[in-house]
Amino acid sequence: MSTTDGRAETPIPSLRDVFDRVSTDARVRVNAQESVYATGDDDDSVYLIESGQVKLSMSSAEGKDCLLSIYTAGEVFGESCFDGTARRFESAIAMQPTLVRRASRREFLIEVERASAYESLLRHLALRLAERQGAVFDLVTIASERRLAKVLLSFAEKLGRSDGPHLRVDRISHEELSQIIGTTRPRITAFMQRFRKAGLIKTSGRTIHVNPQRIRDFLARD
Repeated sequence: MSTTDGRAETPIPSLRDVFDRVSTDARVRVNAQESVYATGDDDDSVYLIESGQVKLSMSSAEGKDCLLSIYTAGEVFGESCFDGTARRFESAIAMQPTLVRRASRREFLIEVERASAYESLLRHLALRLAERQGAVFDLVTIASERRLAKVLLSFAEKLGRSDGPHLRVDRISHEELSQIIGTTRPRITAFMQRFRKAGLIKTSGRTIHVNPQRIRDFLARD
């Protein structure tokens, strides 16, 4: 790519490039269902997933859980360290054996500046903000059944593996779906039964086979 005056345009460094430059970068292996960090922890690090999956969640004082998002290989999480308090308000839990790279906030920001990667960091933070705003909008404006369909399609496109006309998504429970949708587990079970009868999904244990086209058709209906 070149600029209007014919000069070659310098590629913008990615956040992975920043991790490659951090001198104190550490790799941490986390077993399934173990925490990378938990609510209340003193932790000022940013993380990059090398392999595996991590879910971010929050809990109310009454013990009600909310699943915020699920991240997979190549994604960065832990941005809450940028608030300067070094105390986590959310938990990050491995959903399967996971390898993460950890960089302290200070070292990470030093390398962002050295690499002139502020644009990549701002894009990343803007994407996270848009994700949260979209989730709030859906919660307020869309019925629970349609929210579930949107989430299943999103997870399938992000985490799924091709299986004929389906995308296979492993290790997602009805409890986790209820936490991200904001409804009860029995309602999730009832919605999933309807989706199976309509051919939107197939299930076996905690594995969900999502038919993306049928879910898109379902969501396109008034």
